[in-house]
Amino acid sequence: MPFLVSGNIDLVERSNLRKLEKHLGIILSPHQYPLEQYNLIRASLKQKLDSDTLIRSMTRRELLSFIYILTQFGDVVQKETPDEYLDVENVPIVIEWQTGHYMIPYEVLDFLAQSRVFRNQNYLFALIPALPSKEKKAWLEWIGAGYGRTFPREINHELYFQCRHLQKPFQGKSLVQEESIRLDQLWAPGKNETVDWFYKGIMPFYSSMKELQRSERDPFLLHVLDLIRSGKLVLKRLPEEFGRKEEYQLVSTVEGNTPQLRDTVFSWEEAREEKEDFLFR
Repeated sequence: MPFLVSGNIDLVERSNLRKLEKHLGIILSPHQYPLEQYNLIRASLKQKLDSDTLIRSMTRRELLSFIYILTQFGDVVQKETPDEYLDVENVPIVIEWQTGHYMIPYEVLDFLAQSRVFRNQNYLFALIPALPSKEKKAWLEWIGAGYGRTFPREINHELYFQCRHLQKPFQGKSLVQEESIRLDQLWAPGKNETVDWFYKGIMPFYSSMKELQRSERDPFLLHVLDLIRSGKLVLKRLPEEFGRKEEYQLVSTVEGNTPQLRDTVFSWEEAREEKEDFLFR
C-alpha cells in the first residue's frame, strides 16, 4: 500500500524524493516534525496540483501508467507490472520510493480524492472519504478491523488497505455487470426488515449489510454482499430531487473491476498494527 511521505522520508530514496520536492517547490528534512512535513506537502498540493491540468500534461503512456497505478490501490512493484504501465519518470506525483517500488503517496491520494473527476468515475480512494463517518466505522466493524484509529484520514486509509486484500481473490470478476444499481432494486423498502433499518435511519447501511449477511439465503444477494464488503460496490447517494426521499445506489468501483496483481508484501505492512501513527497523535 502507499504510505505518507510525511514522517517517512527515510524510506524514500533521496533522488526520488527530490523529484517530488522539486515539483511541489518544498524541501523536506529529517529535522522537521512529521506534522510540519505534512502541512508543507498539503499546502503545496493545493497551490501546485490541479487534476485536470496534470492529466492533460501527460503523454498517453504516462496517463495509462498513472491510471494503472491508481487501479492497483496506489502502488506497484516493477517485477509484477507490465512494462507499458511504468512510464512514470516524468509524472511528479508517482515516486519510486525504493528501487523497483512505485507509489502515489497518501498525501497525494487524499488530495486527488477531493477531485470531482475521480469521484464521478467511482474510484474507491475518492468514494471512501465521501462516506459519512458512521458508515465508515460500520464498514470497518463488518470487515472485522475495528476502528481504533480516531482520525477520519486514518479510517480512510484503513478501509483502503483492507479492501485491497479483500478484493484480490475476486481477480476483478463479479456477477454484477452494471456500473450502478439502485439499492431499492435489490432490497425494496418494506420487503426486508434488516435493510429497512437503514431506510428508516435506525442503522448505518454497512451495519445493516453485516446483519443481513447472517440471514440472507439468496446466492446472488450473498455475492452482492461480498462485493459490498470488499469495496467492489460502494454506497452512493443519488442527487436529491425536491419532494422525494433520499435514494441510494451501489456503484461499481474502478479498483474493484481491475485484477489486483501485486503479490509482494512489504515488512512495514505486516508491522503496521504495531506502529503508532505518530503523525496524528
